[in-house]
Amino acid sequence: MGAENVAKPTSEPRPAIWKYAYWLLIGALAGLGIESLLTIGLLFLLAAGGLALVGIRAPSLRNRAATAIPAGAGLAVLYLAWVNRGGPGRVCETTGTETSCHEAWSPWPFVAVAVIFIAASVFLALRRQRRRH
Repeated sequence: MGAENVAKPTSEPRPAIWKYAYWLLIGALAGLGIESLLTIGLLFLLAAGGLALVGIRAPSLRNRAATAIPAGAGLAVLYLAWVNRGGPGRVCETTGTETSCHEAWSPWPFVAVAVIFIAASVFLALRRQRRRH
């Protein structure tokens, strides 16, 4: 009986943490761009698009670290939750010389959406890792 040549799937090495941070930044910029589309959002979207093009064209960045994009968008949504942390309703802030008030939304829907985005990112990363083994 001869030895069989069974090809084992090769697992790609774990990407460096800065590569995850790179794709996380792209997701965060895209999320902030959508959130602030009526003001400076277009600049955020252009920056996210430019960085994404660089990431797609650079072979060292085309790896499973791109699964961090939804988590980056989740961080942008989490920022909205933080901004609305005093809501729902009228929120007033007093400094030494003045008081300013604004309407805030409930932060909990934003937290829920952020958790979904971050969970999706973890799911995609685990699914991709499982597919490699």
